[in-house]
Amino acid sequence: MKRRFLMLALAGLTGATLLIPAAAHAATPSSVLYDSTPVKGTVSAPSVGAEAYSFSQVGNEVILRNHTAAVRHVSVTMVSWACQHGNWNAGCTTTPGTTFTAPITLNLYRHSRTDQTTGAVVPGRRILSITRNFRIHYRPSSLPADGGDYDGTTYKGRDGQPHHGLAQTIAFPMNVKLPSDVVWTVSYNTSHHGPKPLGDAAPGTVHQTDNLNVGLTPKARVGLDRLPHSIFWDTTYAPFTCGGGFQTTGLLNRDGACTTGAWDGMVPAAQFSTK
Repeated sequence: MKRRFLMLALAGLTGATLLIPAAAHAATPSSVLYDSTPVKGTVSAPSVGAEAYSFSQVGNEVILRNHTAAVRHVSVTMVSWACQHGNWNAGCTTTPGTTFTAPITLNLYRHSRTDQTTGAVVPGRRILSITRNFRIHYRPSSLPADGGDYDGTTYKGRDGQPHHGLAQTIAFPMNVKLPSDVVWTVSYNTSHHGPKPLGDAAPGTVHQTDNLNVGLTPKARVGLDRLPHSIFWDTTYAPFTCGGGFQTTGLLNRDGACTTGAWDGMVPAAQFSTK
């Protein structure tokens, strides 16, 4: 099984907020209630994609600090493996600055609970759902294979290192008072996954969201992860879960209870801010 985030570790409303390299919505430290987004200057990041990992939603349960003020923005780090021409694993050509449009939905839920029938840890009632159309940048063109660091599929990032994906931040504006403990997820449609799968693309074309991932980072820098070493998602493919019967496939629930180190160092990347 080829997991993209491991490869990377080794190597309703219309509008968009997009920052490159990845950096969350501009906010002062005191306005940030939770932050697991990559540090400023990050070119790419480990990630999981809906098409590659067979899920419709993915996210995390977080504890917000100083949550008396209304939340104005929730930002999420996405990682684009999409190429304007070609594909990420067989050579990629992209005109700098080009983008594609992707509708992406943010869902916020109340704190999780254990379903006494199934044993699954599931989010509580949904608080809100916001869908926006975002302009997502294609990843840069591949460099020719050189017999060294570059194999013909990666590009050279601003950090001087080879990468497959390009990290970028999307932001969902709102003005809502949230409880201190919330489950957040993002969702988008791909060829075979998402709330409304798009179906196979026409011959010679691709659905670019098939190559769009959600970023993962080592840990939260502000706030807390309520259930460390785990994520919330609804993958339909059991081998992608941590196993042991602790995660129910096809249901939005916690994955990671089976071992202490499950999903360790792989925190879904988001920021909650009052600015």
